Amino acid sequence: MVKSIVKEIGELAFFEDEPILILFNTTAPNGLREVCVIHDFEDVPERNMLKKGSKIFFDDQEYTVVDIGNVANETLFDLGHISLYFDLPEGEQVLPGSAALYPNKVPQIKVGTTIKFIK
Repeated sequence: MVKSIVKEIGELAFFEDEPILILFNTTAPNGLREVCVIHDFEDVPERNMLKKGSKIFFDDQEYTVVDIGNVANETLFDLGHISLYFDLPEGEQVLPGSAALYPNKVPQIKVGTTIKFIK
């Protein structure tokens, strides 16, 4: 398990018509911060943190990875960056730096929320 803490939530991080969260670590440039959830790993991240069937917890809200892009683990490890889709349309492929999660609802988060990545 790898743990991270939400440090900042961009003013445009929640998209009204798109159930997506974009995570980025504290190195995110200013232009991206407004649309991202900025987090900081408490534990040393792993190179291959996630796969289909992995769990992600936002505090006590549990999600399952149902699909993951081919570079998502790399960008999560290097930049703390991953785009999380909570209602990927059926038949649509997940983007390379993204993961599709279930259940199909965006979690309630705030500054201080703990994110746990469980392989």
